[in-house]
Amino acid sequence: MKIKVPTVNQIGSLKYPVRFISHMRTDDGWKGSLNERTGVIHIETEISGNMRDRTYLHEIVHQIDINYEIGLSEDNISRLANGFCEYLNNLDIELDWKDIK
Repeated sequence: MKIKVPTVNQIGSLKYPVRFISHMRTDDGWKGSLNERTGVIHIETEISGNMRDRTYLHEIVHQIDINYEIGLSEDNISRLANGFCEYLNNLDIELDWKDIK
């Protein structure tokens, strides 16, 4: 089963557009980012498959952490995102990226 990645991700009061960006990994060493100043989630264009899904879920956990003021460390955000990704994979749920530009 496929689930569409929304073009705008909303958790609580926070709405973040989701966009692809090229060269982020080369320039900054990142595969994704959630920018609180601009309010945009960026995902590196050169990654795909499970790596792209894990990166997106990582940024979603950041959004949850920010919105609910949880105070998670970067390591714990990665652990949670990886766990969510494995859970979705075990349910044969794929993220559908076709609407993201």
